[in-house]
Amino acid sequence: MKRLLFLVLVFNIIVASGQNDSVSICGKVADFDDRPVKNALVMLKGENFGGFVDTTYSDRHGFYSLKVKRGWYSGMAVIDMEDYGKSKLEFWAFEIPAFENLNIDARYDRLEIYGLNVFEIQGAYPGYTIYFRPMSLTRILSADMEVNIPEIAPPPEQLEIRVEINGETVNVNHIQRVEEFAGEQMLYAFLIHTDPGKESAGKYDMIRISARDRGNGDRGEAICFRERSRYE
Repeated sequence: MKRLLFLVLVFNIIVASGQNDSVSICGKVADFDDRPVKNALVMLKGENFGGFVDTTYSDRHGFYSLKVKRGWYSGMAVIDMEDYGKSKLEFWAFEIPAFENLNIDARYDRLEIYGLNVFEIQGAYPGYTIYFRPMSLTRILSADMEVNIPEIAPPPEQLEIRVEINGETVNVNHIQRVEEFAGEQMLYAFLIHTDPGKESAGKYDMIRISARDRGNGDRGEAICFRERSRYE
């Protein structure tokens, strides 16, 4: 009897330990009119932007949930596989601090924001410097991909940008288009500077960048998490 009670106790400790080591990442997948996207594939990447370590699908209301091991994940992609490259591209979230339950809502449409990086520069004007590469599906479908790969990004005068930090819209102080090396060709990317925004209740800021191509109406979003630090 004592041995049985001991085994039950050990089992309960193991189960509790496993539960304490897991967190949930959940949210809603929708378009920019808040219409839910069902059967969207949600894929979570491990360290160093390696392979996908966990996947799930959104339900008919657009909601998804992942139960994952507590830790840091390099990215999360949301793709409607049946519609990919037809009327939508992808949504991405980067640098995900899954140390507690986390909500990531994914809004996406015809403009993909990829390569999103957020950083602070020591001794510079306070705020965030953000690098990203916008890719418009309308421009992709009309471009000669053998020649005009850079033209899949909107020109600066036709790119409308909004940045939210911890749910609050912040000023975009400067926008600069840059050339990104891509082997034999170049891609256009953007480098912007924003105000720092209000501090989060936790240790990490959630930076959401939304963009619209004024030339064709394509829209998209991406998210990046950043551990807050300040250089004096």
